[in-house]
Amino acid sequence: MSWTLDTEFIEPTALTGLIRAALADLQTNRFTLSRWLPNVQVDDIVYEFTKGGGGLAETASYRSWDTESKIGRREGIGKVMGELPPISEKIPFNEYDRLRQRKLGRTDALPFIARDAQRIARNIAARFEVGRGAALVGAAVPVPELKTTVDFGRIATHSVVAAVLWSDHENAKPINDLRAWVHTYEDTNGERPAVILAPAAVVENLAMCDQMIRQAYPLAPAGTAPMITGDQANSILRALNLPPIEIYDARVKVDGVATRITPGNAIALLPEPGATTAAAPTDLGATLLGTTAESLEEEYALQPSEQPGIVAAQWKTKDPVRVWTHAAAVGIPVLREPNLTFKAQVLA
Repeated sequence: MSWTLDTEFIEPTALTGLIRAALADLQTNRFTLSRWLPNVQVDDIVYEFTKGGGGLAETASYRSWDTESKIGRREGIGKVMGELPPISEKIPFNEYDRLRQRKLGRTDALPFIARDAQRIARNIAARFEVGRGAALVGAAVPVPELKTTVDFGRIATHSVVAAVLWSDHENAKPINDLRAWVHTYEDTNGERPAVILAPAAVVENLAMCDQMIRQAYPLAPAGTAPMITGDQANSILRALNLPPIEIYDARVKVDGVATRITPGNAIALLPEPGATTAAAPTDLGATLLGTTAESLEEEYALQPSEQPGIVAAQWKTKDPVRVWTHAAAVGIPVLREPNLTFKAQVLA
């Protein structure tokens, strides 16, 4: 099947700008895990960074006059390398639709093109969000399409299961659990987590745990205190110097099946969120967007500085006659410091 670039209605530079704007909007308003792993454009298809060197600071030592300095040491420094996999999608404007709309002018056609571009941007953004969820909670990104998993190597003590699951409302000790997990996180990183990312089901069970209810209604007779609200739960956590909860329950379709982006039975302790796009990865990491083969094609007319990131164009085929809206990217979420994440399973 022969493909030729079609610029009857829109140039690749304009369509690329449109789909990048759509992707940026989705990252801000719908697929919000990019606040921890922001989009970062890199002019490459591989990534390489130094892992380690964070965590607790080791103190320097005083010395006597005229004696040698203490020799410092680096801990856990290593180089991590990997490849950014390609991701692309296309939507056809088929023969029948083209015949029905054959009198369309450019102004009439652009809304249809924009609709398809936004749909592709949504689908690619959804795939990136699935990867971010896996990275932030599990410290690994499965790529079943390529039959591989990118494991970022989080320490074992940052993946735990509650001794008593929070569904056992009478016996669970969620406050004790959270204190212990926050202390582990702080012992590893030298700083406390800023957010507890949790599904609504976990928050509902947390609010029914006797230990939490007693914080809100200490004098109520056993079995008579009302269930606390999510706002009350966060107020209790703040009063106990624990991170607040942010509910995250996003779902997408994977092969036609509604799928959670993060597990429904676990929480994640995370650092402070930030902007959804950045010039460089944060200490935690980034969603790296590399340079596609399409962006290097002369027909796309992209300047070198514009080549990294998602790109789009319209292409035409002759047998059958169709016009395709096509977009491509190269990218994957990457953790630089996986120990800045912590997973705790609290429900079955």
